[in-house]
Amino acid sequence: MMPEGQNTQVQVKRLPEGIPVEEDFILVVAPIPEPKQGEFLAETLFLSLDPYVRAVMSGRHFFNAPCSGDLMRGRSVSRVLQSNHSQYDEGDLVCMESGMQKYAVSDGTDVRCADTGVAPMSASLGVLGMPGLTAYAALNGPGQLKEGETVLVSAAAGPVGCMVGQIAKAESCKVIGIAGSEDKCEWVESEAGFDACINRKTENLDTQLSNICPDGVDLFFDNTGGDIQALVMTKYLASRSRVILSGLITQYNLSVAPPGPNLGNLCKMRSTVIGFVVYDYPHLWEPFLREAKNWFADGKFVFKEDITEGIHTAPAQFCKLMRGDNFGKTLVKVAD
Repeated sequence: MMPEGQNTQVQVKRLPEGIPVEEDFILVVAPIPEPKQGEFLAETLFLSLDPYVRAVMSGRHFFNAPCSGDLMRGRSVSRVLQSNHSQYDEGDLVCMESGMQKYAVSDGTDVRCADTGVAPMSASLGVLGMPGLTAYAALNGPGQLKEGETVLVSAAAGPVGCMVGQIAKAESCKVIGIAGSEDKCEWVESEAGFDACINRKTENLDTQLSNICPDGVDLFFDNTGGDIQALVMTKYLASRSRVILSGLITQYNLSVAPPGPNLGNLCKMRSTVIGFVVYDYPHLWEPFLREAKNWFADGKFVFKEDITEGIHTAPAQFCKLMRGDNFGKTLVKVAD
């Protein structure tokens, strides 16, 4: 049965210049779409807001840049309301690319069942979703994480960073995080169990890294790029180290990409730099979820979420994310 009412969408009003502001977006009321044969209609329960969407808007992503009037990208946990699809039934909970809207139709492409075990359903968009898989696949794949190594993680309080650190700690590694506030650093150390966390806004990163890891880091998991990346790659890589380039949030608000770091130290230290894209690792979904659900059931891992309520809060919440003012996985609760 089709739901009553109308759909609400977050559309692009104008492409942002620099950090997005709420005026770059517009809320539009539209009819609820009807599923055709081979499709299903779903209601958004939780909407994920992700930094890569800003890169898409800048035209520096493999997804096409949007135009004025286009629906904003967004992944969600949704409930199937009406199904003409053989693999999905009414009431199923799914993770899907819905866009930033209350109702969406899908043909099943890039859809998976939402299964979080004892963790909250919202975790399927964070540590039990694409961010968690990013940490798991990178460390177990190209990162070649080894017991006892020194691991440095930027954006350590985020869903990717906190999972990287906690997986590394489970392998008896020394883990140092970098975050943007005292609250975040305290949580990273006391709750996520990192050995140390450096406040990039109030502490001298060079001095702190020199004190904490004088012999350099074996694995640098970079979610930010920018000055942090330049400093670490120039001065703080150990011999045979690996650098995982997972995110470049410092660049997403820029109209022109900044110059890169001095690469001479990479050669000197025989380091390997890996450009990591999680979409290359769909085969690891099942082993990741199996292990991660057990970790949370056993109380071994923690996470933080930053949630607002109502689709109308999505533009402000996205702007907050791109200012770096979020704390944890950034979400919007759209429906119960």
